[in-house]
Amino acid sequence: MPKQYTFLRFLSLWFVLSITTPLWSAEEIKIDSIDAQIITTIDPNTLSLEGNVVIKTELLEFWSEKAIYDKSKKTIKLEGSIRVLSKHLDISAKEMEANLLDRTFYIAETSFSFMKKNFGSADSIRVYANEKIELLNTSLNSCSIEDPAWQLKAESLTLLETGRNAIIKGVSLKIKEIPVLYIPYVRTAVGKDKFSGFLPPSLKQGRDGIDISMPYFFNLSSNYDLTISPRFIEERGSGIAAEYRYLTEASKGNITASNIFNDRRFSNETNYQGNRWMAQWFHRSQIGSNLFIDIHTEGVSDNFFFENLNEDILGTKQKNYLTKRVSAKWIGESLKLEGEVKEYEDLNPFTSEQYETRPNFSLIFQDRYKGINFRLLSNYTKFAFDGSFNPFNKQKEITRKSIEPSLSYSKYFASSSFSIAIGIEDLKYDINSSSFDRSSNWLETEYKIFFENRSNQSFKSLNPTFKFILLNEESLPAESIDSRLMGLNYNNIFLRNWYSGPDRFLNQDRVILGIEHQNIDLKNNTNLSFSIGKAFFLKDEYAIGIKNKRTSPLVMEYKQKLNSYLFTNGTLEIDSDFDKVHSSSFGLMYERDESKRIELRSVYKRLNPSISNMPWFDNDLPISQLELLAQWSISDQFMIFGKLQKDNEIHKSKDLSFGFQYSNCCLKAGLMKRKWKDQDYYAWHASPTEAFKALAGGINPELQRDNVYFFFELKDIGRIGKEISEVISSTVLE
Repeated sequence: MPKQYTFLRFLSLWFVLSITTPLWSAEEIKIDSIDAQIITTIDPNTLSLEGNVVIKTELLEFWSEKAIYDKSKKTIKLEGSIRVLSKHLDISAKEMEANLLDRTFYIAETSFSFMKKNFGSADSIRVYANEKIELLNTSLNSCSIEDPAWQLKAESLTLLETGRNAIIKGVSLKIKEIPVLYIPYVRTAVGKDKFSGFLPPSLKQGRDGIDISMPYFFNLSSNYDLTISPRFIEERGSGIAAEYRYLTEASKGNITASNIFNDRRFSNETNYQGNRWMAQWFHRSQIGSNLFIDIHTEGVSDNFFFENLNEDILGTKQKNYLTKRVSAKWIGESLKLEGEVKEYEDLNPFTSEQYETRPNFSLIFQDRYKGINFRLLSNYTKFAFDGSFNPFNKQKEITRKSIEPSLSYSKYFASSSFSIAIGIEDLKYDINSSSFDRSSNWLETEYKIFFENRSNQSFKSLNPTFKFILLNEESLPAESIDSRLMGLNYNNIFLRNWYSGPDRFLNQDRVILGIEHQNIDLKNNTNLSFSIGKAFFLKDEYAIGIKNKRTSPLVMEYKQKLNSYLFTNGTLEIDSDFDKVHSSSFGLMYERDESKRIELRSVYKRLNPSISNMPWFDNDLPISQLELLAQWSISDQFMIFGKLQKDNEIHKSKDLSFGFQYSNCCLKAGLMKRKWKDQDYYAWHASPTEAFKALAGGINPELQRDNVYFFFELKDIGRIGKEISEVISSTVLE
């Protein structure tokens, strides 16, 4: 099972790594050298050492003002300004006794640091020969010994069983001198071992006020565990969540459930009464070496559970539908069989329900004989539509059968490649009491040339590609189920079909020409890749959104690294006459390091005719959005950041965030202002019909939101709020 670090495991794990690891061994610690200003023999087996005492062993160095060394018992007693040093560890103390033979230690009034990053102190430390360690009145932090910003303290810490688990009593967390947390008793595992106990608490401030949960982890067995998380949301109420995980030799999965007992805010907004709950089950099994089974099912009490109660403090995670899916897959050397049943449940009244598959079976067979590849694709799917709201008059049931055998051959030469493929696709639709058949013969052939120039410091290439596609395509079916027109890019323009799914087909013979160029300069740390492609139709005019054209739009793409810090990329789909842009994108990023980054991105796309779409008020407008992301360190401790997302068609900002972060060696804190547009479902939640009418009437169901967020982190302990990288990440243009 994956890791499960219980709360305050940092305390025991840190000490085990820093102090005990070099000490536990069956062999004695051997002395390499002894040095002091004055060395006096007390008896034949005992030496008295004074003045700049340095005792070096294979693992540790002991420094002090005074020391007594018993050669027969292999014991050392140090007094005065004591230091114990290793490669990563530095211990200071006033008194110390060590038995090098059985590796037992006693240290009093000690302070220590590990790799000069973590610091601590203790009244006393005892390391026993039976691999038990006791610490009294211990404190740890990642700031400094003199003036820590926070301290994690424990009245006693006992490490048992070679450091595998620990008992901690009287745990308290202080920020400066202000106590913020106290736990009287914790027993926890160390390292990768699992042990029941508290996990780090979650404390967030969001649009519903303070949101706090305190998860508790139950280690039921080596391959089963359970986490229970009581939760309180200031403006909504209390609840509880649970996650059960399991792992066997043949399967793994998890079951999660969450419940809010009485959501006050939701009740006031919608008059909903009762508990609000969510449940999910994810399961995967492997039976033998070939058969795989996946299960994914989920349910909620109401359509707005994920909208209100998700784990994202920014409120950007939305779920428009639930999925219930069971699939099985058998994979052999040449044969692949798949079966699936999939159902959807709409949560958003401003979406149109999708077809469900009950069931979907597919077969893929491929083999190779004397350089010729044979491939057979076959599919049987029964589609169902049960929605009571059916604005696009979808058929209640459709059965689709398809079979497509094909042969292909490829040949690679010293500076070119050639491929040819032929096939037949046959589809049959059963809709109510009628049937519809469509068949097509097709041929594809492609020739690609490789011009390359290589040296120790550079690589240049120019690769022209010629492709010919010949089709014998019959009329289109009356129904489109799962086909969507794909956006044109350099890869897609070479595809035989520009639609996803088999229902729609670009039934036009064509020649496609393309060229790719790449230039890599290792000396200047720059590179450039560029591609351009275009399709020429042999008979009919191009029939997708353009009239009287015998050619497709021109498609261009590029990526460029200008230097070590500056990157740019872009795409362009433009009409043959260069008078109309169909789609484009542009990106420019300057990244000096992780704390200095500015990124500009934009997208543009003219809307293509949709097969079925809800009548949003801006359906006839192109997609034109601009996004600016930035984070910049103005000093070692202060960083400013921001995000702007603008809709250029309506000339309004969709999302605006900005703020600052302060950080030092032990803590981070920041403030963020966010103003954004969110979908507003509540007015139409009970009636999808009214939602459809509202959209058709030009109503835009958006809600203006305006919040201030605070985030805070004690390094190595936990955080409240989001990481800066998550705050300024894109949610739309990526």
